[in-house]
Amino acid sequence: MAFQLTKTRVVTWPVILAMPVDGGKVQEHTCTAKFEIIPQDDYNSLMKDDLKFLDRVVVGFGDDIQGEDGDPLPFNSENKRHLFASAGFIRLGFINAYHEASAGIASKNSKGPLASGRSVRKSRKKK
Repeated sequence: MAFQLTKTRVVTWPVILAMPVDGGKVQEHTCTAKFEIIPQDDYNSLMKDDLKFLDRVVVGFGDDIQGEDGDPLPFNSENKRHLFASAGFIRLGFINAYHEASAGIASKNSKGPLASGRSVRKSRKKK
């Protein structure tokens, strides 16, 4: 199959949220989001501000993101702003997922968020 260069590329990608919990641990939650893969010049100018960057590249999210009432959070500008402004670990999870998607790093090869300090690829067992 030939590669086709397109003006717009939108992909649905898993997002791993490493929510902090007591005892210095994290509880991982997985959700899905739709990302628009943007040109490098746009990326360079937007990465200076996490909220502007995420507002631009996240063009949808799944029913696996719920509001306080337990119902799926409808995707709209207000809910998107509220979600990303609520906590750093949420922004980090979405930013890491965008980087995986834009770089073509298959999520099955990832052990966790790229910025977590953990290895991106599964390590081999030593003999």
